Amino acid sequence: MPARPFCYSKWPDADCPCDRPVVGPSALPHAPPCAWARGCFDAGAGTITYKNPSIQSLRGLAALFVALYHASGFSGAHFGDSGWAAVFDGRFGIIGVAIFFAISGLLMADLIQRTDPWRFLAHRIVRIYPTFLLTASAWASVIALLGLGKIGFHIFSLMLVPVGPRAYYLGVEWTLVFECTYYVALFLIALIGWSRCLNRIALAWIAAIAAAPLFIGWSDNIYCSFYSIWLSSANVAFAGGLLIPWIASKIRIPVGTGILALCILMVALPANPMIARLAAGAVATLLVLDVMRMKVPLHAMLGLPTLGDWSYALYLCHAPCIWTVYHLWPASLGVGAAWLSALATAIIVSAGFGMIDVRMYRHLKTAVDSASEKQRRRRVSIYAGAFVIASLVGVVVT
Repeated sequence: MPARPFCYSKWPDADCPCDRPVVGPSALPHAPPCAWARGCFDAGAGTITYKNPSIQSLRGLAALFVALYHASGFSGAHFGDSGWAAVFDGRFGIIGVAIFFAISGLLMADLIQRTDPWRFLAHRIVRIYPTFLLTASAWASVIALLGLGKIGFHIFSLMLVPVGPRAYYLGVEWTLVFECTYYVALFLIALIGWSRCLNRIALAWIAAIAAAPLFIGWSDNIYCSFYSIWLSSANVAFAGGLLIPWIASKIRIPVGTGILALCILMVALPANPMIARLAAGAVATLLVLDVMRMKVPLHAMLGLPTLGDWSYALYLCHAPCIWTVYHLWPASLGVGAAWLSALATAIIVSAGFGMIDVRMYRHLKTAVDSASEKQRRRRVSIYAGAFVIASLVGVVVT
């Protein structure tokens, strides 16, 4: 039987159902259902749980990986200098996104088991859309002020539905399309009472993704339609995250396996992009499993937990910030300085948006919880219906 991990964590944006953590022999006959997903284990009578700084650090690092990749790639495209792109290449983008998906899967595996479907999806809606729409509006204003071009109104893009290649405002929305599709799917799974079968569903899903090339060929298209998004290799990380609580309780995997796997992947990323995403998904799953079992002193994390709090804002803001800095940058000042300035600008701007994001979500989540059951069900039903209908319409409307 696997040893119980020490509890020092609380997942962000959800409340732990444990009455209190205890120390020594557990006061409960069994760990509560949220135990592996949220880390609520023995920590001392009267002690309160708090955000897992290791997971938050990993989230911040993932966002930074994606920002490094884009800053370097855009540098090569804009200045014709590929030096940075050769260092922070596609490996950083692929593993950064995979870590985001794996962490999301782990969190959703817990939330869907202990939250009613309507509240679950309502929380996801107010988590994703307000900050996204705020950032997209801000970027559209910047484009208009600087005369960088025109942005039209793209309803499918704003809805974050899987409708294939579309014009996107921030250039990074494809992952949000995947996330929103996951949330609606989990909502429907919970609604029909299959949430207890989540492990078997995740295993069958991974098997289908692995077998997909035999039937549809090799493809790493990230701008998927509703009918094709389910077999994308990018899904492996999220499905792996859903399985982390089961893996932790059933399979003895030494701590450090994920870190070792990450090192191997960074050195030898498969050339085939679909295989690379499959491998990144497996590595991200092991890495998140590693991190949730580690206790790292807070002072050794170098501010990464705070960056983790702002990671969603950084993910949304970084590409527009990088584009803007590169567009305004005098060529005489050098590419290296432009690269550093673009990254610094992205982090500074994301700090402001990140603080707004955290406060706005806290307020909106309270509003969701304060609404009547009838109101919540009606609004969530409208959203879910619109999402599914728009996804189906997008199959035929190009």
